[in-house]
Amino acid sequence: MRHKYLDWRISAWGMSIGLLFALTPGAFAVTPASVSQDADVPWSSVVENPFDGKLVYDKHFADDFAFVSSWSRQGIKATYTEYWSDVVGYRRSWKSRRVWRHDRYIDERYSDPEPIYEKRSRSRSPKALLFSAQGKIYTYAGGEVDPELSAALASLPAGNTIIRAVWSNDQTTDLPIGAGTVEAWKTIFKVEPPPSRFGN
Repeated sequence: MRHKYLDWRISAWGMSIGLLFALTPGAFAVTPASVSQDADVPWSSVVENPFDGKLVYDKHFADDFAFVSSWSRQGIKATYTEYWSDVVGYRRSWKSRRVWRHDRYIDERYSDPEPIYEKRSRSRSPKALLFSAQGKIYTYAGGEVDPELSAALASLPAGNTIIRAVWSNDQTTDLPIGAGTVEAWKTIFKVEPPPSRFGN
């Protein structure tokens, strides 16, 4: 089976770390988020459902995009939606103006073409997410969150953090995660100690 090797240089975070990993194309994908930015859910707070157990929803948005994600031990889900408007036609708009004609001012009406806009959107999910914690870069590309990444997420200091989304064309986007979600990770991804071999 042929593997695809990717060498990422994480310079935006002030590091010169070469990250080399091999993944088959079919296994390399992050599941789309199960909620939208307008969903009526608690954001940046630990919640629980029968499918994912403990999880937290996070969103970051502006006028032209929204990044929505959910985080649980069962998996990380994320959707990036872009918004824009296209001109699909024009309509005639009548306006008035005051002009000087025949030695006096008069009001006249004139037509002015006015563009008709149609809102568009496109959603996609990254093929991988990169995390920086304690000087190391961690990669998530689908499935359950492994113990090493769980420990890294739970150990992040309080406050906002930055994650890096890797797209299917190998371009990247750095996205902020809010302090409330980072705090929730400490509960969701806390590594439980192994049970005692000797009981109580």
